[in-house]
Amino acid sequence: MGLASSCLKNYFQVLLHLEAAGGTMEEMISSSSHVENSSVVKERFIYPNLKLRVYTTGMRQNRLARMVGIDEAYLSRIINGVRVPGKQMQQQIAEALGCDAEWLFQQATVQAPIEFSARAAKLS
Repeated sequence: MGLASSCLKNYFQVLLHLEAAGGTMEEMISSSSHVENSSVVKERFIYPNLKLRVYTTGMRQNRLARMVGIDEAYLSRIINGVRVPGKQMQQQIAEALGCDAEWLFQQATVQAPIEFSARAAKLS
């Protein structure tokens, strides 16, 4: 990924975080203008039991995705906590893995730091 793409990706991640927090980009830049790099923490939910079950069954993600009728990339996003599946999809995945959907989709919260360069945001 090139420098411009990386900066743009970071910029949009910060915008999403600020929108969720009710702030503006100008506030972020002014509060961090004296700091070259600052980081923003983004909370997301993961499903550790789902990851464990996929691993212990030895089932490949592409096979599981085919079994439940979704794209591999979408399943990967579910497993990594980027997407939240609906109840029906949770049930289908649980049936394919032979376990209880409620247990399989118990959530754990992780905090993922988002690197942010104040200088890159000023360039946009």
